[in-house]
Amino acid sequence: MNNKPLPFRVVQRQKLSDEIVQQLENLILNNELSVGDALPPERELAAYLGVSRNILREAITTMVQKGLLEVVQGSGTYVAVPNVDLIRDSLTFFVRFNESGFDDLLEARFALEVQIAELAARRCTLQDLELIQTKYFVLTQSLANPDRYIEADIQFHAALAKTARNQILLLLLDSIRGAMRENIRILVERHPHAVEEAMFYHKKIMDAIREQSPADARENMRLHLESVRLELHELKSMNNSSTVQPSPGGIGPDQSTLPLK
Repeated sequence: MNNKPLPFRVVQRQKLSDEIVQQLENLILNNELSVGDALPPERELAAYLGVSRNILREAITTMVQKGLLEVVQGSGTYVAVPNVDLIRDSLTFFVRFNESGFDDLLEARFALEVQIAELAARRCTLQDLELIQTKYFVLTQSLANPDRYIEADIQFHAALAKTARNQILLLLLDSIRGAMRENIRILVERHPHAVEEAMFYHKKIMDAIREQSPADARENMRLHLESVRLELHELKSMNNSSTVQPSPGGIGPDQSTLPLK
């Protein structure tokens, strides 16, 4: 149990559980509560705050849903290790069901991945290059299997983010991984030239990183994402039209009859 004195104050706002959540969040952000620290026992904490145990439980449930606390049965309530699972799930649902989801996702990818490519070219080591080349090789071996290709594509971009050596960029890219998967799947399954275009730019990006050319890496990532944008817009225009011919090599759409938002 955490024995540090914590500056709790009696709750006075109308929405009591929200006030408790804000206090707990502030304690975590200010490092007065650290990952792994236990909260005081429920009865004791409720007395500190001047609220009922039911209201305290409501606040703790909210914190658990946010991924900031975890309740261990028979042990107590602890500050959780941060993760992006909840954010990733939320973004995936947003992209899938929101009218502007894919456009918003692409704007976010431009903001993140163009910079990631530049930093990767600046900071790449031989070990990083080996990882990127391995991921690219897996891509080349996955062309006949859409599911394998989609996962290999995600892993290639993740390798670039790891090479950039910026933990915030890596975390942000990880948070949109599920949404990216939806994005890639639609193109792989419905656009006849998406995989060919993607592979062309993946190689150009890899080559620029190998040559330690930040400007070329940045530009080729921008062009890659611009081609994705154009392909999605083409699919939107074809959404109510007839069959699209499949691309060679095993990946490509049979038709574009499914709705594309």
